[in-house]
Amino acid sequence: MRLLDLLFPPRCGGCGDYGAAWCLACAGTLQTPSASTLAGIPLVAAGRFVGPLQEAIHRYKYRPRPQLASVLAPPLGRAILTAGLSLSALTFVPLHPRRQHERGFNQAERLAAELSSALGIPLRRGLTRVRATPAQVGLSQAERRANLAGAFRWTASVPPGDRLGLVDDVCTTGATLTAAAAAVAEAGGSIGAFLVLAVAQTLPAVAVT
Repeated sequence: MRLLDLLFPPRCGGCGDYGAAWCLACAGTLQTPSASTLAGIPLVAAGRFVGPLQEAIHRYKYRPRPQLASVLAPPLGRAILTAGLSLSALTFVPLHPRRQHERGFNQAERLAAELSSALGIPLRRGLTRVRATPAQVGLSQAERRANLAGAFRWTASVPPGDRLGLVDDVCTTGATLTAAAAAVAEAGGSIGAFLVLAVAQTLPAVAVT
């Protein structure tokens, strides 16, 4: 055990107990969602957006505890391997620069970097949030789609390429993921899979098959 761990023992992102950043008890509560697609694209998640995973994601983003990326990414990595996906690279949903400055980091970018290192899949940056949007919380699916229309653009000089894995923290209605995928498609690329830590129970049945 490191000296820092003795002086400042880690607290679980899920239950808050001391001893580990993601304890075995909370890890055992993950509710693996069934295989699904969103807009015809495979949707892979580590669990459902409930219980300790929901609490850990909130702590990760809003406390904030960016170091939780190192313990939250592995369950998603295992789900990706189980799904048997063939991905050329990973990319991530960007935050608007003002929002990222306020938070201090992009939670999706940190997750993507952890997955890239663990799985040996290149990380490709290029998606940009070119328009600030109001918070999505409380909006209907139609309102979320309208809110995100034209919010993303691929701005890298190198084209995105095909079969990218698009990483985000939570899929609620799928509006953010599909808007980002549309920006990749407009730049001549394609998304091979959506990769998220959690799927919300409110994900509409019409979007998932």
